[in-house]
This record gives sequence, structure tokens and C-alpha cells, in this order.
Amino acid sequence: MRTESQHVVAGTSVVDEPRRSPVIQWILRAGWVVAFVVFLLAFRQPISTGIQRAALAVSVPVLWVLAIVILRRRRALAIGVAALGLLVGGFAVLPGRAVPPSVLRAEYARQLQGYAGTRYLWGGESRRGIDCSGLIRRGMIDANLHIAFVTLNPRALRSALDLWWHDCSARALRDAYRGQTQPIQQADSINALARDRLQTGDIAVTADGLHVLAYLGNDEWIQAEPGVKKVIILRSPNENVWFNKPVHVMRWASTVDTSTVQ
Repeated sequence: MRTESQHVVAGTSVVDEPRRSPVIQWILRAGWVVAFVVFLLAFRQPISTGIQRAALAVSVPVLWVLAIVILRRRRALAIGVAALGLLVGGFAVLPGRAVPPSVLRAEYARQLQGYAGTRYLWGGESRRGIDCSGLIRRGMIDANLHIAFVTLNPRALRSALDLWWHDCSARALRDAYRGQTQPIQQADSINALARDRLQTGDIAVTADGLHVLAYLGNDEWIQAEPGVKKVIILRSPNENVWFNKPVHVMRWASTVDTSTVQ
């Protein structure tokens, strides 16, 4: 039996497109609500985990597809939602261009400073709570995102997403995980570093891999300090315990100026 409705317009019989059953409509809307709740919970979770990132990565396209299906009878809205998703997706896969290292270093330092005062939370990677390696990574993610949308650079967007997806610890940053960082120098402590070899954005990882700080320039360092339970900025030399431990200084590979010899 046909489910189409039929009516007469100006003497002509017109058949509407098939209507979905109320049950199917309810299932689609319930599915959208569930996907939205999953997205919201994952987005609001300050602690970065593989499950959280997977939930975000899956829920976003599911929300987009279900929205198009639910709005199918409202053609203008459905087309708008579809076009917006395609526009963002299309932007993300465009070639893009390399970000000048000096620009990225400056933006990285600016983004890091924006986290000053944020509470310390082990495993955290957001303004609702952050730990030492989370701060170092989040600053670079935010810097790339800012540059991507301000300068319309898809390559910077992909760099941010890649860094967000591949979580890593302070120890991994020390060991040049996935080639993201490069060694610059080692010293008995931050206080003993050769300052003329430091650049804004360099990171100092303790030799035991338990803690990491970032250099903001002008002898200032930023860290998510577990002792005081927040993100703080300190000048070197300093009596802070982390300034007096052996360190490996690393540099983000994306901030290395290949036009000069280090």
C-alpha cells in the first residue's frame, strides 16, 4: 500500500514524496540527541583520553549526516547544513602552506600565556584543567588553530588535528615522539642552560621525563605546576624545584627555521 499523500493543485493531481513513519522519525531524532550528548560530554571532558577523542571524531560526522536526513523535507535547511559540512571538510583537505616558524613561535607563546592561572589537573588538556604536557601540547594546538582560521591555512588546521589526535607525555616529547620535537641542548638544570641557544617556544623536559616547561622568552618559563596546582609563569634563575633538575631542551620541529644552521 502506498504511503504517498495525493492532492489536487490547479486541477492537476500531485503526489508528495513518501513520508517517513513516526517511528523512523523518532529513531532519527533520538539518534541525533544521543550523538549530541556524546559530543557534549566528550567536548566538556577536561581529561584527554583516546576514548574522548574517538567520541568527538565519530559524533561530529554522525550529527552532520543525521541533521541532513532529519531536515530533508526542509530543503533549504538541509542544503545549508550539507553545504557547511562540505565547506569545512573541503577546506581541511586543501594543500595549504607552511607557517613561518617565527610566526608560529610567537603565536605559541601567546596561546600558552592565556592558560596562566588555569588549575592543574593530571591528564587535563583544557581551560577546565590541564597538566604539564597537556599545557605544552594544547598551546601548540591552539596556535595552529588560530593561524589556520585567521590566515585560512588548511595545513595549520591539519597540524592542529594531528597533534590533538596523537596524545603524548612529557617523556614522549623528550624522546622526539613522531618527530614532533628535536633536541637542542642538555643541562644540569634550567638555571644552567645556555640562554643564547634558546628560542621562544622551546620546551625543557626533565631528564626523568616527569615534567615539562615552555620558554616564553626574556628568561620567562611557563608550566602547569603540580605543587601549586595551577599554571604559573616564573623567571630564571629560580629556586623552583623544576628549575633545578637535569633537563633536555627540545624544539618543536614546526618552529625550526631551516634557513639557518642551528
